[in-house]
Formats: sequence, structure tokens, C-alpha cells
Amino acid sequence: MADPVQIPTKRKVLYLGFVIVLLLGLCEGGVRLRSWFKYGTASAGLQSAMLVRDEASGLLVPRPGYEVRGANIHIRINSLGFRGQEFSRAKPAGTFRIVCLGASTTFSAEASSNDAVWTHRLQEKLRKEFPGRRIEVINAAVSGYVADDNLRNLRQRVLALDPDLVIYYEANNEIVRDTRELAVREGLIGAEESRQPAWTSALSNVSLLFDLAYMNMAILTRSRDTGHRTLDRVPADLPNRFVGVLDQMRQELSARNISLVLSTFIVKYRRDQDRATQIANADISFFYMPWMSMDGMLDAMDVYNGAILDYGKRMGVSVLDDRTAIPADARHFTDCMHLSDAGNEIMAERFARFLKLLPEVSGALR
Repeated sequence: MADPVQIPTKRKVLYLGFVIVLLLGLCEGGVRLRSWFKYGTASAGLQSAMLVRDEASGLLVPRPGYEVRGANIHIRINSLGFRGQEFSRAKPAGTFRIVCLGASTTFSAEASSNDAVWTHRLQEKLRKEFPGRRIEVINAAVSGYVADDNLRNLRQRVLALDPDLVIYYEANNEIVRDTRELAVREGLIGAEESRQPAWTSALSNVSLLFDLAYMNMAILTRSRDTGHRTLDRVPADLPNRFVGVLDQMRQELSARNISLVLSTFIVKYRRDQDRATQIANADISFFYMPWMSMDGMLDAMDVYNGAILDYGKRMGVSVLDDRTAIPADARHFTDCMHLSDAGNEIMAERFARFLKLLPEVSGALR
């Protein structure tokens, strides 16, 4: 009887490596195919293809005419570089024009279409309430913007549209930036440290499979109490820079007799939830703010929303505050802060109800 053939160890390792690479390649292809089908893109995000550098402001802004369509989303940027339907840069006579500033929670890439975004739904609700008036609601938000970016956006792109009213809805990106700087000062992270090491960022740029796996693993590990020191509270003066920029917006708008409306920020994690629900609902906040504990995130949201309310009261700026208006569930939120179509609908309704009560709105539209 012949002896069985012995496969050299080196060849076994090569075979195993080949099988692993093949399986990973198949998984990568499957993930990208799924992404392409659902979101119209196989990349890790929509930002890189959608945004271009605006020479006048230096800001990244939506590319005019850009469009992406998938089974779950349809985003179209108009010829002026704003998400939504076409409109003229010069405001038509008799038009009441509202411009919404903010970041990803106003741009609403998670909504199924331009028509499902809360800014468009707000326009439709106001037009129904005031059928005899021409009303435009323009979405001027760009994902990733902080207040400084929105101030530049206001100066460079929005004031030229001659708005009658500006809505500002954003706080989370400010919290991420400010608490990171606080964490550096407290010695919790290094000055050059980010939420993701350089080598993982490089892999995330080339592999959607790795990007998704790394993010989910980071959320899982960072949401657990590992004993590492984190920020459990934030000082009351941390939003001072944010409030200062809001005041610059107010001054520039007031000089042109344009009303400003603010809103407290709505998230899925809330103080009245049990700890397990809070952690589950905070999800991507643990990825973007690994230096924060669950208590720290709750405290930061309270502090920044409180600062918005205090600023509005001191300066006579209208502030919409109903932080539980949108149910904290998967039907209304796609993650801890971004909204589904159902969430966008309620966001539009809360703004519509509030604006109708403002004399500067109801008086101008009746």
C-alpha cells in the first residue's frame, strides 16, 4: 500500500492564505454590492464624491448637479449646490424664503429621497397652511459642518439668497470637537490622536468590509466599561465658543432684518431610559467620541441644549425646545441622531407648529 502523499507545510500555508483571501474578497464584493444596491454607491460614504471645494469660502459644498440613487435613498443636488429642487438665486417677488443651516441631521442623507427630508416636508406643510402664499424652504446644510462652517456658509452662500428667516439646527458636531479638545487638555488622549488610528483609516478607505467591521467593533468595545478614564461631565462654559458663533449669525442676520430660529438638538439616547437602552441608542457616538462615557454624553447634550436655551432667552431669539417629540426607536432614528423618513416627518411637523406661532412668520404669511 502506497504511503499517503504528504503536502509540504509551506504549500498548506499558501493554500490557506489563498482560501482566506478568496473568502475576504467574496465578502468585500458582497458588502459593496449590497451598498450599491441600497445606497447607489460602493464606497464607505457619500461624502467624497458629493462634495467639492468652494473657492470663495474654502468650504466643502455639495457638487451642483450631483445625483446618487439606490434602493433606499435618492439624493439630488440642484444646480446651485443645495440638496432639493431647483430654485432661482434671486428670490421671486412675493416669496417667503426660509433657509435651513446645519449638518448631517439637516442634510439627511438617510432619508429615502429629497422629498422625504424634513426641510422639504416643512415647506409642504407651510404651503398647505398658507395656500395663498409662495413659500420656499431651502436646505443649505452640509454633513460634518460645525458652527464656524455654518457661519461661513451663511456669509458666502446663504445671504445671497435673500432669506426672510434662517433656521439653525446642529449641536452634535460642536460637542464632538469641544469635548475632544477637553479630553486633550485633561490628558485622556494625545493632541494628535483621533477616533481611528491612521492605519485603520487607510484600510477603511480601500475596504468597505473593514470599515464596517472596524466601526461596529469600536462601538461594541467603547460602549463597555473598560476601566479607562473618560469624560463623565463637561464644564458649563464649554459651549461658549459655540454660543459666540451663534451670536455672530444673529448679528449678521439682524443687520439685514432676517429672523433667526434655533432648536435644541434631539438624540435617541435620553436620561429617562435604562442604562442598557441608553448605551444601545448611543451607538455611533461611542465611535466618534471614544473619550466620552455614557454619563458624559448625556451631560454634554444637556449642557449644550441648555446653552442654546439660555442664549435664546438672553438675546430674544426664538428657540424650539421639545427634545422628546421624536420617539426614540428604530422606526424614527437610523442611529443615535440621524432620522428615518418617519423621523423627518415629525421633525418637519414640530418646526411647522412652532413657526406658525411666531409673529414674524404668521404675520408675513397671512
